[in-house]
Amino acid sequence: MNYVEIISKYFGDNDTAYSMYIIHVALVTKKALNIATKIGLSEESLKFIEEAGMLHDIGCCKVNFPEFKISGDLPYLCHMTEGHRILEDEGLTRHARVASTHTGVGIYADEVRNRNLPLEEKDYIPETIEERIISYADLFFSKNPSHLFEEKTPDEIRKSLEKFGVRHINIFNKWHEEFKV
Repeated sequence: MNYVEIISKYFGDNDTAYSMYIIHVALVTKKALNIATKIGLSEESLKFIEEAGMLHDIGCCKVNFPEFKISGDLPYLCHMTEGHRILEDEGLTRHARVASTHTGVGIYADEVRNRNLPLEEKDYIPETIEERIISYADLFFSKNPSHLFEEKTPDEIRKSLEKFGVRHINIFNKWHEEFKV
């Protein structure tokens, strides 16, 4: 599987989106691979983390995302489910799960309902260690063009998760203890 070809297929006609996408996913993937290596995951897991890390935000090409000069019809949050669809269509079922579960520490069905999110009412929770590592690493990097290269601190991440409640902070804290490098 060649993730560069897949990224080019969906972002290749938009130089701004392509370049910012590559920067973000490369930083997330590098951090995820560092974590996976330090905790001793297998070569197979490392390969999957590299591929899925580079593709986790592929659905951004289908949503309204002015920062990347993308003017899709869907709200930004739908990049999760659109990414899932894209990767399923590419025959990458495991990678598709990462796309649909990587946002924050995950999104629960009750949150979809209570916050009236534009998603099907179900859990979008990273379950495997590879999914959790990519989600954790993603929390450290913004897609804001003026902050692409800045890595957030754990305290900054906790602060950003406050609006989602203590459940999200507790999950991050658990991951931080498991994955901190």
